[in-house]
Amino acid sequence: MRTRWMLAFAMLALLAAAPVKQDSIGEKIVAFCQDHKGEMVGDGECASLANQALRAAGAKGRGEDRPEKGDYVWGEQVCFIEGNETGQKIEGKSADIRAGDVVQLRNVKFKGRRPGGTYSMTFEHHTAIVAGVEDGGQTVHIFHQNYGGKKVVMNATYKLGDLKEGWLRFYRPILKTSAR
Repeated sequence: MRTRWMLAFAMLALLAAAPVKQDSIGEKIVAFCQDHKGEMVGDGECASLANQALRAAGAKGRGEDRPEKGDYVWGEQVCFIEGNETGQKIEGKSADIRAGDVVQLRNVKFKGRRPGGTYSMTFEHHTAIVAGVEDGGQTVHIFHQNYGGKKVVMNATYKLGDLKEGWLRFYRPILKTSAR
């Protein structure tokens, strides 16, 4: 009987010592967006979704605008992609983009083919959150709001190879620190 108690105690001690999986910042940001899909977050503006998702995940919010006023910064830049008439300029690697990253868009136009025809999407100034990536970072699934007159959280997909104009900056949110 004593051996059973010792065995049970040892098993409990092992379970107590086992590491508890902590969701990453990115996982928490994506979960926030998924939980609010179809709902208006904050005032329904695109940046409100990012601000509230980052806050809920314990990440720092929007930083100082750069390089221009209104060019929001959401953490550490992971990738920059600019489209123009001669092709694309890329800094960083699209393969490094991951779920929970925040993407800032400026004067963007996507145009390409899809089953059944062609498509185009334009964004003068927009903020979105990466839901997932495929094709080595060339297909980026996002959550966003305030697009097409809809101020609720919804999904879309960006095909980075179809970027014809403007730029996208992908940022990795940074965990808030309690020490100051």
